[in-house]
Amino acid sequence: MKDNPASDPKAIKEQLQRILSSPEFKATARQKKFLQFVIVEFLEGRSSEIKAYTVATHVFGRGAKFDPRSDPIVSIEAKRIRRAIERYYLVAGRQDRLRIDIPIGSYVPTFHFQAGKEPDCLPQTTEFINDETEGAWPSVLIRPFQNFSEGIGPNFIAEGITTELAIELSRYQDIRVLMKPPGEKVQIPEEPKARFSIDGHVRCGTYDLHVAVQLFDQKNRRQVWGDIYTCNLKSDDLIAFQREVAQIISAKIAQEQGYISQTLSLESQNKPLEDMATYEAILKYYKHDATFTPETLIDALTAMEKAAIREPECSQVWAILSRLYCENYSLETTNRHTPIEKAIEFAERAVWLDPSSQRARVVLAMVRLVNDQLAEGLVEIRNALALNPQSLIFLDLIGWLMAHLGDWDQGVSLVNKATALNPYHRFYVHCALCADQLRKKDYENAYRKTLNLRAPTLFWDPIYKASTLGHLGRCKEGRRYAKAILRLKPDFLTRGRVLIKYWIKPAELVESIIEGLKKAGLELK
Repeated sequence: MKDNPASDPKAIKEQLQRILSSPEFKATARQKKFLQFVIVEFLEGRSSEIKAYTVATHVFGRGAKFDPRSDPIVSIEAKRIRRAIERYYLVAGRQDRLRIDIPIGSYVPTFHFQAGKEPDCLPQTTEFINDETEGAWPSVLIRPFQNFSEGIGPNFIAEGITTELAIELSRYQDIRVLMKPPGEKVQIPEEPKARFSIDGHVRCGTYDLHVAVQLFDQKNRRQVWGDIYTCNLKSDDLIAFQREVAQIISAKIAQEQGYISQTLSLESQNKPLEDMATYEAILKYYKHDATFTPETLIDALTAMEKAAIREPECSQVWAILSRLYCENYSLETTNRHTPIEKAIEFAERAVWLDPSSQRARVVLAMVRLVNDQLAEGLVEIRNALALNPQSLIFLDLIGWLMAHLGDWDQGVSLVNKATALNPYHRFYVHCALCADQLRKKDYENAYRKTLNLRAPTLFWDPIYKASTLGHLGRCKEGRRYAKAILRLKPDFLTRGRVLIKYWIKPAELVESIIEGLKKAGLELK
């Protein structure tokens, strides 16, 4: 192969065919035609002609009056192709010598050689990406986990955990996952640049397997987090252990309240909204989702509305904006006009932009619930689960919504699984467990479930505590939480019934909550 891969048409064509024929290249026929078209144009010397107009007219059948400003089809499909290429090289193409990419901001393909196998002693530092461009997303470099076992040891375990972790992290659409792919002969001293890096090793004893993992912030060479996981080789399922460890590590690192978002939030919290990249705007939403105050809601809404103007083809942006509209509508947090019809429109747009986005489908199910479209919402939340049934990313939210949409058994089971495995689960999903016990009239267990609710700024926390204590006859304690409801929501006596019905649909359960509040001294009008 030549030193410059762009000057080797035969190698490019072979690699293109390898990608197009791979079952791990998750692209539609039209997207494959897009990729093939731009590469053929490049090889035939027409790189300067590869623009949105030519792609739209030659690949997508648009007419001569095509205007990319009003029809974003090319940018949308290019984004999906980039994601499909990223997945292919992560899963099936790690050993491929030639890499094909379509860089952001252009439709002209690029070609470069992938790194080969790295030495056993990995470098202690690496450069990080300092990307100040709009739409910049955090990047994580996963170095191959090392085998520190005596003798040859089980190298397949180290390789398996590395692969599982890369696949699981790639499900978090906020994170750009980079790899140091293994090879046999070629050593390239410069590794991919990233803001964060993950290093790990496995050590296998006679009976136990230990997996150690560390997350580093490459900007200041600081270890952000580290942990050790152990399984019993005699009794535990090794494959299940690898998958579960990858899920837990990914949740701790990449969840909305995980170590990456916490680290980056501190850097962007005082940045002017007009200077914020899309991911920095999303961090405003993450901060609100952890605090639920009117001030953080307005900050997040403003930031996401600006992001929607700046990056209208981003599914993440529309899904989050929909959720903020839905929340403000159903909780009546501020006087900002956020109609549920707009929330539905934004959620549907998010799904249209990226049908494979779990977040978009979760949010669409949520707005269906609030809008009393229970059958449609249940279909949508099951679609969301089917996209990544084992992933912890949105499992707690999926279970919470599934229960409220009517499938209590599966919903509660999913919430229990998510809260047990994911240390960064959303605290408010415990509401589903409490509601399930109230539905069964098991007031003692319902109250126990409320002890996991820690949302001092969200009025649903004292609602459940006051209601369950009222049913238990512990009215003095219940009155304390009833007063907390009125501090958070002064008009609750007149608006409470409406607010409860936005989220709780069975009429008997609604009346049970209201009856418990009455016993605690809070009688709704």
